[in-house]
Amino acid sequence: MEKEILRIEKGALGPIRNLPEGGLEIYPFTLFIGKQGTGKSLVSQLIYFFRNLPLLVRYYRARMGPEASPERILRTALDNLRSARRAIAVFADPSAIVTYGYAGQEWGFRMDRRNRLIYPHQSMKRYIERMHGRLETGRLGKAVYIPAERILYSHAQAPSVWEILSWPSTLFRFGDLMEMVAETFHQWEDGQPDTVEGQRIREMGKQALGGEVYRVGERWKWEFGGKERLDVDMASSGQKANWPLVLLAEVLFTWRRDREIPEDFAIHVEEPEIHLHPEAQVAMVKILAYLVNHGFRVLVTTHSMTVLYVLNNLIEASALPEDYTEPGIPEPEVRLKPGKVGAYFFREDGVVVDLVDKALGVISEAELAEVGESLVVEANRIDYLRAYGR
Repeated sequence: MEKEILRIEKGALGPIRNLPEGGLEIYPFTLFIGKQGTGKSLVSQLIYFFRNLPLLVRYYRARMGPEASPERILRTALDNLRSARRAIAVFADPSAIVTYGYAGQEWGFRMDRRNRLIYPHQSMKRYIERMHGRLETGRLGKAVYIPAERILYSHAQAPSVWEILSWPSTLFRFGDLMEMVAETFHQWEDGQPDTVEGQRIREMGKQALGGEVYRVGERWKWEFGGKERLDVDMASSGQKANWPLVLLAEVLFTWRRDREIPEDFAIHVEEPEIHLHPEAQVAMVKILAYLVNHGFRVLVTTHSMTVLYVLNNLIEASALPEDYTEPGIPEPEVRLKPGKVGAYFFREDGVVVDLVDKALGVISEAELAEVGESLVVEANRIDYLRAYGR
């Protein structure tokens, strides 16, 4: 399988000073962990941008006019990943060269903090120019970004209006995406997924979130305890933040069957653990693993030790016979072969570290475990002081 690689060829990008030697390799299931402000979301957004370049070029050219230059289209698309009113080039220190390669494509650009401009490499510029007037991708593109702010969608009536508020393009595009999901939902008989895989995800999601969502007219309803339904904005915070991820996962199989998305369609998820009980976090990770085992690509940013534990269990369980099942053991459908998973730790000093043990295929848990270990030390010290005084 051809490798997907992101590189910082020159300079630094925000807090990020050094990527692993050879660049950041993106796997079918890729995990980014680290403290706030270490660059996880920035890198995920850049990979999303490269993956979805054809759709983004078409989108911004339609908005900006056919005479818009490749440089202007590129800068607008990249700036809007973070904010329509701020330049993403402020992350360059003082300039940075970013490149990306996958499936025979090699693209790159230089960002300059001093003038806030972005300069595409010639190959990328020519690609954007060649796309003039062409429809190289459907309305869904090649990737979706599910932002941490997704809980807002459960309260929004017209998510497209978010754009005028200068919110990140990933958020208002996510809102529009969920309206496309609603179109597909209405086509299903009684709102039930029309693929076996979608039905399986519906079961997993219902177990994880304690209910399921339905579209009634122009509104989403949350069903729990039989047939009782409430407006979805009355659900719990964990349900409001994560039902869109479950429903999208169901719909993806319909879209792919109908050839609306490519086989290796990518899903970027910020913090799948948001507002969830640990048991629900386990189920959400299994849903993402199920997608990966069916050919989708998943990139996750997380702060959750539970997410890390689940992934390691799924990797370890892949060594069991495929037909072996028992209660308490991950189902064969969600077990992940070691080569399918990559994990990176974004350190505070700007170094990004590969966490996967290449011999065993499992992810190092030491970095996230440090906080728990420090709390144990603290508790022991408190117990000592209570018993013996200072």
